[in-house]
Amino acid sequence: MGSPIRTALYATHLRLGARMTVFAGFAMPVSYSGIIEEHRAVRTAAGLFDLSHMGEFEISGPHALELLERALTNSAARLAQNRAQYTLMCAEDGGIIDDLIVYRIGAERYLLCVNASNLATDREWLAALNSARTDRAEFRDLSDATALVAVQGPNAAQMLAALASFAIEKVPYFGLAEGKIADIACLAARTGYTGEDGFELFVAAPLAERLFEVLLEKGAPSGVIPCGLGARDTLRLEAALPLYGHELDRATSPLEAGLGGFVKFGRGFIGEAALLAQQKNGPAKRLVGLLTDDGRTVARQNYRILSGGRDIGKVTSGTFAPTLKRPIAMGYIGAAEPHAPGAKIEVEVRGKAVPATITALPFYRRPRRTA
Repeated sequence: MGSPIRTALYATHLRLGARMTVFAGFAMPVSYSGIIEEHRAVRTAAGLFDLSHMGEFEISGPHALELLERALTNSAARLAQNRAQYTLMCAEDGGIIDDLIVYRIGAERYLLCVNASNLATDREWLAALNSARTDRAEFRDLSDATALVAVQGPNAAQMLAALASFAIEKVPYFGLAEGKIADIACLAARTGYTGEDGFELFVAAPLAERLFEVLLEKGAPSGVIPCGLGARDTLRLEAALPLYGHELDRATSPLEAGLGGFVKFGRGFIGEAALLAQQKNGPAKRLVGLLTDDGRTVARQNYRILSGGRDIGKVTSGTFAPTLKRPIAMGYIGAAEPHAPGAKIEVEVRGKAVPATITALPFYRRPRRTA
C-alpha cells in the first residue's frame, strides 16, 4: 500500500498544527483546535475546510446531458445554467454506487463533484458508460488539478462578500458563480455538507494554499477557524446528511435511504427498473434516527438494533452531538418494524441492550435568517 496522497494544503495543515489521519487514501486533518470547538464555530460563526480529496469530473459537449440522464437518478435536464443539484449513481439492481453534486457550468458543460472513496470507481463507471455510446460526451478528470475549499457557517456569506469581485452573497442556494475571491479565480457554489449556509470554492490546486491562508486571515474578525474532518462528520450527522460507506452503499437503494426525492423516473437511467419495482413492492429497510434514552451512551456504526431482543437492524453512524449536547445516531431497521418517532427499541452496546427511541430526522435545522 502506497503513501497517503497529500492535498495541495498538506503543508498548511502541518503548519497550523492539525492532527492528521488517512481518509480514502488521503492525508487529511481530523482537527486543529478540537472537534467540539470547530463544530461550534461552524454553527455560530464560520469554519474553513480543506475538501481537496473530493473528485471533480467535467462532462461536456452536445452529448453530455444524454450521458448524465443515463447515469444519474436525478434529472440534469432540469438544471439551469449556474445551478447545482444533488443526485446519485446506481447499479442495475438499484444499489448506490455514489452520491454526488452536479453543477451546470455552461450550456453543454457539467462539473461532477464525487466522493474521494469512490473516485476511481465513479471514473471507471462513467467512462465505461460513455464508451458504450455511439454519440460520446467529452470526459475529463480534473481531480488532481483542482482543490476544494469550503467556508461554512452563518458568517460565511458576509465574510466572502468583502473579498469577492462579484456579488457572492446574492448567489442562491445550490447556485454558483465564477469570479475572483481575494484576487484568486474561483468557482463558488452555495453548497455544503454541514447543515449551515456556506460556499464550496473550486480553485486551481497551485492557488489553494494562498486562498486558504487569506480566508483564515481576513475571516478571523468573523470568527472563521480551520476545521477538520472530525467536525465535518459531527455537523453532517446532526443535519442527518448521509455518508457513503455508512448510510449509503451498493446494498442500499436511494428509496431505502429516504432519498426518493432525488430519483426522477421515466428517463431510463441505470437502476430505474429495480427502483420502480421497489417503489411498488416497498423497500426492505428504512433509515431512522435514534436517541439512547440515558442521554450518555453513543450508538456506534454496526451496533445491532434490537426490539424485544430481536435483531431488527444496525446503526450506520453515531456520535456525540455538540449542538444537542447528547449522543445521536442513524441506522437501518426492517421496513415492517415500527418506525414512527417515539417507537421504543434497544441498541446492543458491548453485549448490553441499551434502551433507545426512534426520533424524526434531521436532528438539527439551522435557524431561519431574519431580515
